Amino acid sequence: MTLIQEKSQNITLKRLKALEDISNECSNLITTDLSTITNKVLKPFCELTGADYGIVLLLSKPNNQIYLNATYGLPNDFIDIFNNKLNFKIDSDVTFASWPSIRSMKRKQIILVKDTNQINVGFSKHFSNTISPNTIKAVVSVPIIINNEAVGAVTKYFIHPHEFNDEEISFVKTTTNIFTSTIERNQLIELANNREQELREANNILKTVNQELDSFVYISSHDLREPLRTIESFISIIQEKCKLKLSDEETDFLNRIIKATHRMRKLIEDLTNLSRASRNITKSETMDLNKLFNEIIFELTAFIEKKNAEISIDNHFPLVIGHKEKFLSVFKNLITNGIKFNKSKRPIIKITNIPEVENDKVCVCIEDNGIGIEEEYQDKIFGLFQRLHTEDEFEGTGAGLAIVKKILEKYNCKIWLKSSPNSGSKFYVTLPKAW
Repeated sequence: MTLIQEKSQNITLKRLKALEDISNECSNLITTDLSTITNKVLKPFCELTGADYGIVLLLSKPNNQIYLNATYGLPNDFIDIFNNKLNFKIDSDVTFASWPSIRSMKRKQIILVKDTNQINVGFSKHFSNTISPNTIKAVVSVPIIINNEAVGAVTKYFIHPHEFNDEEISFVKTTTNIFTSTIERNQLIELANNREQELREANNILKTVNQELDSFVYISSHDLREPLRTIESFISIIQEKCKLKLSDEETDFLNRIIKATHRMRKLIEDLTNLSRASRNITKSETMDLNKLFNEIIFELTAFIEKKNAEISIDNHFPLVIGHKEKFLSVFKNLITNGIKFNKSKRPIIKITNIPEVENDKVCVCIEDNGIGIEEEYQDKIFGLFQRLHTEDEFEGTGAGLAIVKKILEKYNCKIWLKSSPNSGSKFYVTLPKAW
């Protein structure tokens, strides 16, 4: 092996090692700082090809301002002056057409100039003055292309004429490809960070809106109750003072007003309960469902006896975790609905544990022998103030199941049902299991 061959082989090995190092470093860089990335690439890119100077030039969208991101062999203040004082923009083809970097971007191809005396090549005055008394004799510029669009260029300058062999050109192309991939990844990281920031801001706005809505609902419900009390008071006074003077029709009118105010009061209460159900839950505790159901039955004793209802409870429920008052509200609603929407002489409610529905959830089934629900209406009943019957048939506002669903959604839990007309209903509820 001759000395020249050995020297060429050493250069090739160094370039291969440099490519490996560049690739590894760029792969491990988790940053949106392009200067860090470009300087990692540019130095070996120039040193291993004998270049005297080098630049990484990028375009800033959408105004197409040209700015430098990294340099090699140039003074430290070169970038600052170029970017902040000169403010070059790629708007004038005449001014910049001869610049190798601009030419490579416009053509989307490598520009090789072995001898600047033979080809028209231009440079900025700032660059020419900086390297004076040296002059550029050879140049290679490789475009940075992302999504078929040139977004910059990596350019090397030689103060002597330079022959570019195939191995060197391959090194230049490969290095630029690694750099291009790194910039593309950098853009994705930046985009992801921006989206994350936008999401945080949107969540903060949503949180503020929800807090304001909670306050509005609370204040509105409080303020609305006051005129209702006033109406009820005056109606009572009229009934008491004028009861002997009122006709049957007038008495009926007053009774209707009282009934309407009672319904309005219930609607306000349900709206308030729905707002509370939508709030974030901060308090949780482990609880025994068997004890919870017994507590509910005790509270509903008068209602159950009045309706001649029968309730049976499975005694094998696992422990659950959550807010006790919220869960009380869920099952009170489902049990009372099963009794209320029921035309049988003896309403029957069965509460059972449904095993192996989800590993981290407990599933409870509330089964009744009530009027049942047609399949086409089974989604509708979970909407706010949705009623399938008139108030004369079954009392209520239609907000109960909407409240239940809101509470369960806060725990990432579900409610669904199986039902058919005149065959009763089975409501299934999942709750977080306590491990």
